[in-house]
Amino acid sequence: MIDLHTHTTYSDGTDNLITLLKKAEKANLNTLSITDHVTCKAYDELKYIDAKQYFSGKIIKGCELYSTIEGQTMELLGYNIDTDMFNEILPKLYFSEAEDNKWQSERLLKICKNMGIILDYDNININYDTEFCGDVILNEIVKTPENKKFFDDEKSWNDSNVFYRTCMTNSKSKFFIDKSSFYPTIDKVIDLIKSAGGLVFVPHIFIYGENSMKFFDILTKNYKLDGFECYYSLFSNEQNKFLLDYCKQNNLLVSGGTDYHGRNKPGISLGVGKGNLDIPDNILNNWNL
Repeated sequence: MIDLHTHTTYSDGTDNLITLLKKAEKANLNTLSITDHVTCKAYDELKYIDAKQYFSGKIIKGCELYSTIEGQTMELLGYNIDTDMFNEILPKLYFSEAEDNKWQSERLLKICKNMGIILDYDNININYDTEFCGDVILNEIVKTPENKKFFDDEKSWNDSNVFYRTCMTNSKSKFFIDKSSFYPTIDKVIDLIKSAGGLVFVPHIFIYGENSMKFFDILTKNYKLDGFECYYSLFSNEQNKFLLDYCKQNNLLVSGGTDYHGRNKPGISLGVGKGNLDIPDNILNNWNL
């Protein structure tokens, strides 16, 4: 069993590197990739510890990078990358997680104020290093039932992860934050991964709601990709099969991961996701690692 999509405290996960390695060993994983957002600092730490003390399996170097497509945020995964190169380039290309978080917070609060959402705007305190602004602000919004009229569905009102994907990063939502001037474009991120000797994968393509298939078509028709994340915690069996069939028909590589964040994504466990994953080792046979 493998898990090629995980996060540590170096980005927005709650497990430090050693804790993640211990959990990977306990979960009987054979292969692990740590794919923190816009940083490879976990791989710097790996240089100074004996990882085999904690995890006996193989580690594939990885990173998850933000980009934009039609103004909307989209992530790409880079695998088998030169992490030293990434750690030198990424701070020049992206703000830190905390700075990014603060930037989003300022814009989201401005949107809320313009919409007329009832909030105690002067007393919302966010620790940008440890708390995601969307979680904190939504938690404050739902304290006032009158604010529910600004939401199109129950899920985005009740779940901060859904709120982020269907509202904050959805160009059709009233809560949309346009990051087209903040994150590099898809083609630039692909070029960066390739220049670092890496493989380019599209993760969790179906989490973008009604835009998912549109983005899928744009990506497959216009960009040179190495593969898709076909196994994912939130995919249905039909979505999983669709991607596996597409990759097979188009000679693309297959990846899979839980998107494990520790406590920041409750209910998602390392290796098995929501209990629905058992990612086969043989998907790595064609990666030529």
